[in-house]
Amino acid sequence: MTDRRKLLQNLASVGACLTLGEQAFGAVSPAAEPGLTDATVSSAEWVSVRGKLPLIKRTFRPPNLETPLAYFRNPITPNNAFFVRYHHANIPVVDPGTWSLRIAGPAAERSVKFTLAQLRQQFEMVDVTALCLCSGNRRGLFSPHVVGVQWGSGAMGNARWRGVRLKDVLQKVGLRSDALEVAFDGADGPVMPSAPDFQKSLPVSRALDPDTLIAFEMNGERLPELHGAPAR
Repeated sequence: MTDRRKLLQNLASVGACLTLGEQAFGAVSPAAEPGLTDATVSSAEWVSVRGKLPLIKRTFRPPNLETPLAYFRNPITPNNAFFVRYHHANIPVVDPGTWSLRIAGPAAERSVKFTLAQLRQQFEMVDVTALCLCSGNRRGLFSPHVVGVQWGSGAMGNARWRGVRLKDVLQKVGLRSDALEVAFDGADGPVMPSAPDFQKSLPVSRALDPDTLIAFEMNGERLPELHGAPAR
């Protein structure tokens, strides 16, 4: 059996400007949006969240908010209209000044921590324009019904991301030749201790792609707190 070595990259990357209470969410009436014909949109509740334009609410806790289709007329989706996707409702507030990225695991040659300032200073900053898409986009239109967040067509957005190449960071730490994938674990977590943590992984080939970034900026601004500040 192949020894499936994993490099655990602890991305303590999920901050929040959001208080999940009555003051954070408020129902709003959407402006006329030509072309919004999906039944999942016309019947949905729209909400106003701090830092966001009115978006389509899919769940309250955790916050899952959908971008109205009208914002896809332009190639870049504005930050304040970008969809919000969370798996866990326990969203901590992360201080960028004390935040750190820890890279460790059996596939790493050593365990290393980087502060936000060290990442910016030690590695080349690059820009990548890329689509961010939830794999469940349009799930609410499936027949038969599929369990999960009932997205319409707006669980996606295109943005200009700025940060450092994950490849450069991994090479500085040292990656074993038999490494197969890179696992990511954020700072958010389940409300109940018995619930599983949410982690994702990338094949090493994708992690070492020059377009795979640890992003600090989104559309020319610091990464918004609802989108993983200070780094994703």
